[in-house]
Amino acid sequence: METILDPFAAPVVRWGVIGAGGIANTVIDCIRKATKQDLVAVAARSKERAQTFAEKFAIPKAYGSYPELVSDPAVDVVYIATVHNTHFPAAKLALEAGKSVLMEKAFTLNQHEARQLADLAKAKGLFLMEAMWTRFLPHMVELRNRVNAGELGELRYAHVDFGYRDEYDPSTRFYDPAVGGGALLDRGIYSVSWAVNLLGIPDAISARATLAPSGVDAQVSAILDYTANEAQALVESAINVTTPQDAWISGTKGSVRLPAPFWAPTRLEIQLAGSDPEVWSHPTLARGYEYEIAEVARCLSDGRTESSVMPIDETVAIMGVLDEIRAQCGVKFPGE
Repeated sequence: METILDPFAAPVVRWGVIGAGGIANTVIDCIRKATKQDLVAVAARSKERAQTFAEKFAIPKAYGSYPELVSDPAVDVVYIATVHNTHFPAAKLALEAGKSVLMEKAFTLNQHEARQLADLAKAKGLFLMEAMWTRFLPHMVELRNRVNAGELGELRYAHVDFGYRDEYDPSTRFYDPAVGGGALLDRGIYSVSWAVNLLGIPDAISARATLAPSGVDAQVSAILDYTANEAQALVESAINVTTPQDAWISGTKGSVRLPAPFWAPTRLEIQLAGSDPEVWSHPTLARGYEYEIAEVARCLSDGRTESSVMPIDETVAIMGVLDEIRAQCGVKFPGE
C-alpha cells in the first residue's frame, strides 16, 4: 500500500531550472510554498529573462544559456520546463553533464528520443523522470490503493477526457507542428498516462483525429484495448473545444469517478456494488506539483535512478502509445 507523504518532509536537494515560462512559474511557486527544496539556479533563452525569474522566486543564480546551468557544480537535479521539441536536447545536455533530470510532459516528441534519453541515464547511473505530476497527488495514491486492494474488482473500462479551447493560431505552440503542437502531446498525454497508470500499456490501439489547418491534431480520441483482461479505455483530448475534463474507471465490483479537473482532483466519488456512495477528499498544500518534487528528492536521497510511480521504461512505452495514435491520425512532426 502506498502512503501519502508530506512534501515538506522530503530531503532537500539542489535544483536548477531550465525554462522560465508558464509551467516553470507554476511549479517553482509550488516548490517555494510547499517544500523545503533548494532552488540554486535558473537558465532561460536570455540572461534578462532568467534574471527576472530568479528575482521573482529568490533564486541566487541566473544564466543566459543552458550549458552554463548544467555545468554548475551546485546543481544536483535539473527541472526542464521548455516546449516539447526542446526537451530532448535539453535533457541530453543535462545528462551528459552528469545531472539528474525531471522533465515536463510530454517527455519527448517521440519514442525514439525517449529511449535514447532512458539509455543515456541508465548508462550514467542518473535519475530521470517525466514530470507527470498528477500520479503523485493524494487522490491518485488513494485510487491506486483501492484498485490494488481489489475494491473495484476486475477493471473493465476507463474513460478520461482533457480538452480546452485555444483559438486557432499556427504561430502558437498549441498549433505549430515544429514545436510538437497538437492536442495529444499537450493534453492527451494526461489522458493516456492516467489510463496506463491503472490498466497498463494496451495491446491494441484504435485512434481518430480532427486535424487543424497546420496539420496538428485539434481533437483526438483513442480506444486502448487490453485483450488479456477484456478491458478498454477511451482517452480523449482537444485544443479546439472545451470538454467535461473528468475521468472514471469501472470494474466488476464498482466505479470511481474523478470530477473535473481529473488531473488535479478535489475528491474521488466511489460507488461500490451494494454500498452507499462514498466521497474521499484530501487537501493539497499548494497546486499539487509539490508531490512530484518531493518524490524526486526522496529518490535522489535514497540513491534511486527512477521512481516506482513513474518509471522511465513506462514513460518510453507511453511515448510509443502516443506515436501509434499520431500515426493512425496522420500527424507527423518535421523531420519524422
